[in-house]
Amino acid sequence: MLNTNGAILEDIIRERRFRHVFQPLYVLENWQIFGYEALLRCEFFQNPECLFQWAMAEDKLYDLDICSIDRALTSFYVEHTQLFVNAYPSTITHPSFPDFLEKIRNCSFSNRNIVLEINEAQKVSDVGLLKEKIRFLKSKKYAIALDDFGKGETSMRTVMELEPDFVKLDRFYAVDLSVSKEKQNEIQLLLEFCQPRNIYVVLEGIEEPKDLAMAKALGIHLGQGYLLGKPSPVRGVN
Repeated sequence: MLNTNGAILEDIIRERRFRHVFQPLYVLENWQIFGYEALLRCEFFQNPECLFQWAMAEDKLYDLDICSIDRALTSFYVEHTQLFVNAYPSTITHPSFPDFLEKIRNCSFSNRNIVLEINEAQKVSDVGLLKEKIRFLKSKKYAIALDDFGKGETSMRTVMELEPDFVKLDRFYAVDLSVSKEKQNEIQLLLEFCQPRNIYVVLEGIEEPKDLAMAKALGIHLGQGYLLGKPSPVRGVN
């Protein structure tokens, strides 16, 4: 059964039996689109995270991850904007990842427009190695985002150690932000740390106008969520 599962997964990866939708991120100060996040969708899974968990169990996570990154980058044609693409820590620290990035250098995106968003669903086994790889990626002009701050392993310590370019707050913070002093205070502390270090703070999962207004009042740099724009195909995307 395991061999059958492995063969099906290999077919999904080889034939790229998935697609991406793209959700905009807005600059809250002026309501301009800053960039888009590429989100994988697969007809075989209602929750795409299940596909990645399956790949992890079959030791195919790296193969799926780079295939997803490659397809997202080569099928997105909105000029002069940032594209956030998800990557697991084990992908970023994989010995072959630099060669993969070199291979895709000729895609329509320059390195400066690619934001590698570190997925928090996988525990980091070697923080020192991840820091080293992040420094290398930054030297090549890629940007780094930490996903789901405040959930799982991602914390202020992680931000201090990895020094990302973007910190994406977990959608938990967007729910009832307008009435939660505790959430507002936590976000203010994060902003006070990030501002002098030129780290952008992103609030995900914004669905209510009053919570969006509070996010702007707090000084959060970027917003993402159904209220601002649902994940959808972008014109020019295959």
